[in-house]
Amino acid sequence: MLQVMKFAVEEINNSPTLLPNVSLGYEIFDYCSNIKNINSVLSFISRNGSIKPKEILNNYQPKVVALTGPFGSTRTITIAPLITMDLIPMVNYGAASYALSNKLQYPSFVRTVPSNKDMIEMIIHIIQWFGWNWVAFLGGQDDYSSDGLKLFNEYINNTGICLAYQKGLSLNANYSQTLKKIHMLNINVIVVFAVSQYASKIIKAAIANKIQDKVWIASHTWALNQQLPREPGIEKIGTIIGITDRLLSFPGFNEFVYKDRGTTDVGHDEVKSKTCNQVCHYCSLLTAEEIINENPSFSFGIYASIYTIAHALHKVLQCDINECQKNTMAKPYMLLGEIKKLDFILNGRQVKYDDNYDPAISYDAVLWHTGVNPPQFQIVGSYDKHPEITFTMDNSLLPWQNNGSVPFSNCSVECKVGYSRQIEGFHSCCFTCKKCPPNTYVDFSRKYLRTTPQS
Repeated sequence: MLQVMKFAVEEINNSPTLLPNVSLGYEIFDYCSNIKNINSVLSFISRNGSIKPKEILNNYQPKVVALTGPFGSTRTITIAPLITMDLIPMVNYGAASYALSNKLQYPSFVRTVPSNKDMIEMIIHIIQWFGWNWVAFLGGQDDYSSDGLKLFNEYINNTGICLAYQKGLSLNANYSQTLKKIHMLNINVIVVFAVSQYASKIIKAAIANKIQDKVWIASHTWALNQQLPREPGIEKIGTIIGITDRLLSFPGFNEFVYKDRGTTDVGHDEVKSKTCNQVCHYCSLLTAEEIINENPSFSFGIYASIYTIAHALHKVLQCDINECQKNTMAKPYMLLGEIKKLDFILNGRQVKYDDNYDPAISYDAVLWHTGVNPPQFQIVGSYDKHPEITFTMDNSLLPWQNNGSVPFSNCSVECKVGYSRQIEGFHSCCFTCKKCPPNTYVDFSRKYLRTTPQS
């Protein structure tokens, strides 16, 4: 993530037209915990070490003109009020909670990754595409997962989908018990809407408990996890379909990383100066190949966040192709006003924000090929909302483990002609089939099938 950001900054600073004769600089800190890093956040929004309450925005010039990050919804929600109360653009690459779209609470929060609302909509599209209606939803006990569960419950209304089982798991939870419960309920489709730490525990528990022939839908936080597909036995647990922000390559990035790695075999004092405020002994041990092969899910989000700030500065500083007006003081609220109006192409992809400062979305569905070495990710579907909503899945690319046929994950088998549904229990998906009396027919126009006298 750091390398992608450095690459973007270097590209912009070397551009003769985006910010001519102006250089971007940055401070970076490792977000270790919510509490310990409040000091760093306060430093960003201060001026000469102090923060004046109720400062008039026209006079307010904090240490930074914009901020990107942090990674994760809970971390972001913790510090966002400190940043957004003074309308400092918080251009985020890794917080998907839909709550952050509320501009009354977070007026200067901007994100380059889609919100959970879009992710849940695509998951529902996939479930409906294959005719499933009996699903489980697993997550962690954090803002990201709880937000996703709330939206899922809300959006499956009137879709015919039933949430058969839901669970917010802690890191020391009994994962085996959870999987046994899912198996007992005959649920074959499991949505794992969780950050990678929880997803890893769920998948490893499934392997250990010899769970087979399930369909696992992975949210974008672990859809391209590089370690899990290599777990021995993962090919037996079923089919894993991940949802990820559309991936793009960055020409020149690999060469940049190799060049950077070539200059990092240095002493700890130099490492400390390169990483600003924390010594990162482990960072210098990573090879260029390890960095390049890391999970790329959030790379475009980071890249786009830096370019968003640069394009807004281009407008505020009234730049032309030769120079920028250096006598113009770039205030944070000025950047925020320009960000809303931005519409530019970055590596062939449109960067544009709606009224909630959410981006135009482009999702891919990727199939995990875990039976090959190294494991591979294959694009099998897509979901776009601009210029119009389009959803596609290529069934021919999904070699289902159950004799090639789509797995069954419904509470009940659909009734034959001449029979009507008789709902049983709490879920509308669960019913028995009762033969229609003479001179009656099934009315398909209603929410549930009923028998109605003929006229």
